[in-house]
Amino acid sequence: MLKSLQLTQNDIIKKVSQGIRSFQHMFFVKGRYCKLNLDGINFFGSNFREAFLDYCSFVKADLEMVHCNGVDARNVNFLKAKMDRARMWMASLIGCNFQEAMMRYVWAIEANFRGSSFSNADLSGSNLAGADFSDADLTGTNLSNTDLTSARFTGARLCGTILNGAQLFGADFRGIAELSDIKIDGKTAYLKSRWDHGMEDYLAAQLSPNHA
Repeated sequence: MLKSLQLTQNDIIKKVSQGIRSFQHMFFVKGRYCKLNLDGINFFGSNFREAFLDYCSFVKADLEMVHCNGVDARNVNFLKAKMDRARMWMASLIGCNFQEAMMRYVWAIEANFRGSSFSNADLSGSNLAGADFSDADLTGTNLSNTDLTSARFTGARLCGTILNGAQLFGADFRGIAELSDIKIDGKTAYLKSRWDHGMEDYLAAQLSPNHA
């Protein structure tokens, strides 16, 4: 494991080429990193605050407990990454791939996830209040026991999404692309068309017992 210090893009390229696979508790604060292949690398507890991470790949990387507050990342691949307890307050993660990622107990208040894919990802227990999921794919995403207060889902696709125990006060689902087979507190909601009603109306009128 490397001693904690600030690393530049060239530093990372050099160390990865030397076979170094662990960057635990490292500092990448306000750094600029582009098109890096960091698949499978251990970044446990590292600090990426306000860093730029365009077109990087973190497939199956260990990003547990990383600090990403204010990070600006576009088109980054987090496929199957381990990101439990990551801090992403006011982060901008546009067009990113979080498919099958483990993101339990993430703190991502007012984060921007526009156009990102969370297909089959696990975000259970996370604080996502005020987060923007516009145009995101949340197919099969586990959002159990999350705080989605005032979150936005315009143009998002929620199919088979699990919302058991989620806090949805003030969440905006107007103009949603698809909402079907949603799991809410042991029941399944079926709605194939666009939904422009308040959550209270939806809970009262659209929930029915689970069935095939």
